[in-house]
Amino acid sequence: MATLHDDADMAAQLERTLLGAYCGSADLGEAISTSARVAPGEYGQWYEEWAHTAEVALGAAEAAAAGGHGLMAARGYLRSAEYWRQAYFFLRHDVADHRVHTGYERQRDAFRKAARFLPFGVEAVSIPFDGAAMPGYAYRAAPGHQRPTVLLPGGFDGTAEELYKYGVTAALEAGWNVVAWDGPGQGGMLVERGVTMRPDFETVLTAVVDWALQQRDFADPRRLMLVGRSLGGYLAPRGASGEPRIAALVCDPGQFDFVSRFRSMFSDEDWRKVVDADPGMDANLEGFLAKPRDREFYGSRMAAMGATTFGGWLRTLAGYTLAGRAGNIACPTLVTEGEGDFASQSRTLFDALTCPKQYRKFTVSEGGGGHCEGMGQMLWQQAAFTWLSETIAAGQAGNSGA
Repeated sequence: MATLHDDADMAAQLERTLLGAYCGSADLGEAISTSARVAPGEYGQWYEEWAHTAEVALGAAEAAAAGGHGLMAARGYLRSAEYWRQAYFFLRHDVADHRVHTGYERQRDAFRKAARFLPFGVEAVSIPFDGAAMPGYAYRAAPGHQRPTVLLPGGFDGTAEELYKYGVTAALEAGWNVVAWDGPGQGGMLVERGVTMRPDFETVLTAVVDWALQQRDFADPRRLMLVGRSLGGYLAPRGASGEPRIAALVCDPGQFDFVSRFRSMFSDEDWRKVVDADPGMDANLEGFLAKPRDREFYGSRMAAMGATTFGGWLRTLAGYTLAGRAGNIACPTLVTEGEGDFASQSRTLFDALTCPKQYRKFTVSEGGGGHCEGMGQMLWQQAAFTWLSETIAAGQAGNSGA
């Protein structure tokens, strides 16, 4: 397939926005023409062009809302939200940048305007955690009794709002409720509140489960499903390793640890210097941030994790691991990966699991290659949500016969 942009990173992020066409949060022509106006590596121009398109979509939404056209208003607001999120994507190494704050706030506000016109219940929520409150959304397939509920944590660089296109609609169509939220280091927790990421996601997940079960006529406590994608492929299993109330878990791609991705780049002697925070080694490691692309790629991850130096970030990564914890996951687990996914450690995680488990690899030839299956989102959703449906149905049958 021909590339969508001469800049590989921009092409990948454009693909990510195009996925929104499945659920009305992107227009193919609108998005492709926006990225085409940006020269490779021009991150400031990327912001300006996507911000412009976001405002055009917002104007169309406002006009539709004023004319009483609710469905068209929702689609315009959803597109504006996605385009604003895209606008600041390549600026996140500096969370203090006013464009990051503007982009985040406007994507959030546009999404909440869309929520008023969507054909299901959507409520902006705050989930108490560690003296703060995690922003998110509770989706109800319909009012009334408790339902199977999907819990959707985010990834490294998305927001609770963006999770709408990564499984919310599939869950609602199945008759399930959904909770999607920003945890530490994600979305509003990072941009507005300055709360950085933490490796012990089991503490975050327990707070979300407690909250979901406290909501009236919302979550069936026997059918809580946890679906983690991208960085969520680490966060979700880490959370499930300390939260026994999860009935089914999906990891896409599975991730086992983080520091091993870099360990092989160093000799034993040099790695010891990294671990010991040797000043000379730390100074040399700043070379990883010399190029604008690398400053953004690594810098955005450093910012999310609260690291100010590359060496400090490597030392922080050591805590992000499922070593000694994967065996604690008791619920049935599906581990997936797209062929060629740069983040995948799916086989490593799968082999470490002792619970009932399945593995599914999506290939390039079938259209499911790349990070989180790339453009093959329907392939992934069909496999993952069919598995979830069958798994919780089997669990219910077992419970009823106990």
